[in-house]
Amino acid sequence: MAVPNSWLPVEVVNNWGGTITSLTANHRYDTDHYDHHSWESVENGKTASGMQAGFWTGFLRTGKDYWNVVFRADGQNWTCKENFYCFLTSDDASSGRAVRLTISKNNLHVAPPESSSCDVSLHQVG
Repeated sequence: MAVPNSWLPVEVVNNWGGTITSLTANHRYDTDHYDHHSWESVENGKTASGMQAGFWTGFLRTGKDYWNVVFRADGQNWTCKENFYCFLTSDDASSGRAVRLTISKNNLHVAPPESSSCDVSLHQVG
């Protein structure tokens, strides 16, 4: 598997209203590259860091960036739909700034540093 030509840090912001636990954030570029990072817990209003997302930019590299979170809050497990995507671009890559994933009640907001942000609903699992 090839190494991506672009990397950005990923931050996860907890705006849920309480502590979230067993948090895993996942990023996938098409079927070429996979990234994930886990945190034991993130307190409400806090930002977790430590993840990097790899992706490609340039000629013939217009793949999709898929995002997913899985976590526990309010006594339930939560996630978003599979195959939710929000593109990262060369403008994002050149900024060097973090992609921000903000978790709120029933919503995941993905905000690349330069390109358009995207939202997806969160739902209970199991």
